Amino acid sequence: MDESTTGEVDGVDKADYWKVVDQCYLCDLCYMTKCPYVPPHEWNVDFPHTMLRAKAIKFKQGGVDFASKFMSSTDVHGQLAGIPVVVQAANAVNQTKPARALMESTLHVDRNAWLPSLATRRFRSAAPKTRDFPVRAGERSPGKVAIFATCYVNYNEPGIGLDLLKVLAHNEIPYVLVHKEKCCGMPKLELGDLDSVDASKRANIPVLVQYARDGYAILSAVPSCTLMFKQELPLMYPGDEDVQAVKEAMWDPFEYWAHAAATGCSRPGFRCRWAR
Repeated sequence: MDESTTGEVDGVDKADYWKVVDQCYLCDLCYMTKCPYVPPHEWNVDFPHTMLRAKAIKFKQGGVDFASKFMSSTDVHGQLAGIPVVVQAANAVNQTKPARALMESTLHVDRNAWLPSLATRRFRSAAPKTRDFPVRAGERSPGKVAIFATCYVNYNEPGIGLDLLKVLAHNEIPYVLVHKEKCCGMPKLELGDLDSVDASKRANIPVLVQYARDGYAILSAVPSCTLMFKQELPLMYPGDEDVQAVKEAMWDPFEYWAHAAATGCSRPGFRCRWAR
């Protein structure tokens, strides 16, 4: 806008709009901290979801390449995690200069960028079962927890999930792992691939809603996954009662600790201590 002939948006070439769309990675900071026209302002500007709509149009028009589609398919390339010998070989190859050069040319991943390693043992297989703690529900927080493992924790950083389970055990809060799950859909949402988001929703919601209706707090250790179930899917499916029920049952771990500490959903003398 500053470089246009008018100094206003009408002077910007519409072809340049896509530069903004492509460079927006939906961090939401403009909506939360910068833009003065968000609610309660009457204009009700939602810039991140305007960008999301543009990304969806671009995807429908065939403007997204194979590399982006593959990189957002976390359930696909995460399948190598936990397979003996294979995972070690994959991690070793991914750190070689020829492999990184190939990734840069084919998948557009900079050869010097940090890459997460695949876990030698997946979180879902490494997670210990809960001890038989009594259920102590707080005023606003359920006294039992269902863990949505997430792709990143399950395939790349199981230690995050294991630490979360240690904190639950330390505070004598019983937990279970959600018995079946698919990627939450956030990588596909950010790509504008709404059909894949719908497929993930149809796989996850029927499973998660049972935990919600059974009185579990559903915890996700990855904030973007929590956001997907608490905001994005409810916005996409406002009339779906199951989606709305999962929204109400889904918690960020720190949000859960704050409510538990305030309302007694734990053993006496509860402290939100990260135990190792």
